Amino acid sequence: MKRGNVLLGGAVLFLTPCAWGAVNCSLQGSPTLDFGNVDPFTGGNVLTQVTVNWSCTRGFFDSNQNTMCVHVANDNSGGMLPRRLVANSNQPPSIPFNVYTSAARVEVVGQPGGATNSGIPVNVNMPFFTFNDSGTVTLYGLLPGPLPGTTRAEFHQALMTGSQVRVRTGGFNQSCSAGAGAITDNYTLTAQVTIPDQCQVAATDLDFGTRNTPLAQVDSTSTVTVRCTNSTDFEVGLNGGLTGNREMTNGTDQVAYELYQDAARSVDWGNTPGTLQTGIGLGTGSAINLTVYGRVFANPTAEAGSYSDTVTVEVTF
Repeated sequence: MKRGNVLLGGAVLFLTPCAWGAVNCSLQGSPTLDFGNVDPFTGGNVLTQVTVNWSCTRGFFDSNQNTMCVHVANDNSGGMLPRRLVANSNQPPSIPFNVYTSAARVEVVGQPGGATNSGIPVNVNMPFFTFNDSGTVTLYGLLPGPLPGTTRAEFHQALMTGSQVRVRTGGFNQSCSAGAGAITDNYTLTAQVTIPDQCQVAATDLDFGTRNTPLAQVDSTSTVTVRCTNSTDFEVGLNGGLTGNREMTNGTDQVAYELYQDAARSVDWGNTPGTLQTGIGLGTGSAINLTVYGRVFANPTAEAGSYSDTVTVEVTF
């Protein structure tokens, strides 16, 4: 009798990689906190925010309920309390700002190893046979006013490279301030602001006082004060007054005068090319005072009375 032998193959089970995969979360894109164009003469705080998409996955045997922690790294100068926006020219001063966990802007978002390690907690729910979840998270920015008085009029930026996304498994609403959880993603947060060229101007009256007739030549001075953002080129012009001819009037009577850039009264100060005063702004905290040298010409036939004119100061920047 012959017997056949049959080899029974062993049982084999193949598991796909996701069945054993850890919980992984990441942010999409490269978020930017854009403070926009900020008037350096405005003293209040400047607020902005950016909303970022996130997504998470888990393996078959991983936790259904997890807490994603979104952190923000130091700026590219190494600062966190505060972080700083640096001018495109790399010239000082930098502008302090920070990133916060909520719209109340009280708690600064940090990162383990930084001056603060607080993160933004996000509940990630992947129940039963659900293996992914997604949503949005918002980062809140605040740039405190007033700006430094010597802030330069240009583009400023900070890069927070290596910002971390961490995951704490096994429950919702876990703390994101303990530095726990695995790093599952790194991203770069950019913050930026543009400071436009701006100027303010003021002027004192040019008072020639009380004079006797017949009117003799008389000189006087006044001051034009210009305050412009740091590094802003400007030109100051003085127009020809109400008549366009630099005449002070008393009814139908006139007396002629002129305005000059120098004490010798040899260089006219007008509002046409070649007659303008020029300068470079030092910042909103520093004023530049320009002296206006005035002269009333002798007029033996001038009638007694009160004479005046209005000159417009024109600042171009």
